[in-house]
Amino acid sequence: MERAVLICETHVIHGHHLPPTLQTAEGSKTVTRLSLAVAVEAYERDLIQDALKTTRGNRAKAAKLLDTTERIIGYR
Repeated sequence: MERAVLICETHVIHGHHLPPTLQTAEGSKTVTRLSLAVAVEAYERDLIQDALKTTRGNRAKAAKLLDTTERIIGYR
């Protein structure tokens, strides 16, 4: 709110005065046109990549970290 008060030049705070994390997707022009399946796949990929980075590429440890199997890691 402090940021919005400082940025606002009028006496009214609008959505565009707020940080992007508090704006709606339409207001910040970040509306995504992904299907749920594509979004879930991308999220899973990011989780697996982060786990592999954390374990320095060790699939067994990454699978354990994600509470899944090595086979699933390889498959995804």
